[in-house]
Amino acid sequence: MTEFPVRLKVLLRERHWQTYRTFCTEYDKAARAVDPDLVGGWPSRAQLHRWLSGEVKGLPYPDHCRILEKMFPGWSAEQLFERYRPEASARPETSARPQTSAHPETSARPGSDPAESRTTDVGELLGIIEDRVDARGSGEPAWGDVPRVPATAGAGLRSVSDVLSGPSLAGVSDHARELGRKLLELQQLRRLSDAEIRELAGLAGQVVELTSTTYVHIDTQGRATAACRIDLLNLTDEPISRMTREVSFEHTGGPLGITPAPDSDRRVEIQLINDTTAPARFVFEIFPQLRPGESARIGYMCENGRFDGDHRWRQRIPRHTRQYTLRIRQQNVDLAECTAMEEHPDGSQTPATDGLMWDIYGDDVTITLTRDYLRPNQALTLRWK
Repeated sequence: MTEFPVRLKVLLRERHWQTYRTFCTEYDKAARAVDPDLVGGWPSRAQLHRWLSGEVKGLPYPDHCRILEKMFPGWSAEQLFERYRPEASARPETSARPQTSAHPETSARPGSDPAESRTTDVGELLGIIEDRVDARGSGEPAWGDVPRVPATAGAGLRSVSDVLSGPSLAGVSDHARELGRKLLELQQLRRLSDAEIRELAGLAGQVVELTSTTYVHIDTQGRATAACRIDLLNLTDEPISRMTREVSFEHTGGPLGITPAPDSDRRVEIQLINDTTAPARFVFEIFPQLRPGESARIGYMCENGRFDGDHRWRQRIPRHTRQYTLRIRQQNVDLAECTAMEEHPDGSQTPATDGLMWDIYGDDVTITLTRDYLRPNQALTLRWK
């Protein structure tokens, strides 16, 4: 008889956190938000194996449970250690539901049924958006801090058309309904899980970078060009037409040339703020405006950068970013050392080596750094010799 895997093991595979080193890194990120004293308290390699193999009787210590629930919003510790039974469709289960944890800070919503479907219905999605909009100005939202709200309107609705015509949505604001509709469309287009779409709903009121990718090419003389592609999502209640950005060349060979990328979804115009100091700052204007709930890819190219001596790229994160990728290719170089650090809003730093790799192509080297779920005022620093 087939023995189903532990749900925690399935979720780790879905997020590509299954290696022990990556698990410990993500554990520390969650611990820092729960209680900084718990940083470094991750389970041993053998203990993690027992968790994932289903050998644990009962639950781990409460501190472990608190951090696991932070790592996987929407799941209680009890649910994480259940056996995962795939649906008949065999689609990996990536959705989330309100928690039924015994911990008071993650208790179930009033009247919840343990047997209910583990999917985010439209009513709950709209409730998250309304709650976040009402709480505007009361604190900086963050990944993993999705409010738990009762589905007071629209309970059980699932489709985009339901949001437009559902009879039980009379009490939902037009703004929440429009954002909800756009998020459901985005979920279908990008194959996002219910858990991911709930995370985005929890950032209502913000402009989010779904993906941000920077490509840097350095020739044999140290001359550099950079190209950036950003998938923007406007979750505010106002159209967005103007945003500030910066390019992090250590040196320049004179005034930088910054131009819109030809494959942008919208027309982009660049206005330089400064072009000879590091980092160079500029404003890009988007035409037509990015309306509430809309997403679009924009990009820009930058020329006349230079890398001399010690090589470094520091990327400040201006807004919530789901996925960030930095890819650097340098010609005719022998790579002796490469390090990456992630700086948090409070100024603390942690190594980002789990997202760092490099390859040698003949006489060239390519360095890639990837990070997920970044917050405003974080920064990444890559150094190589």
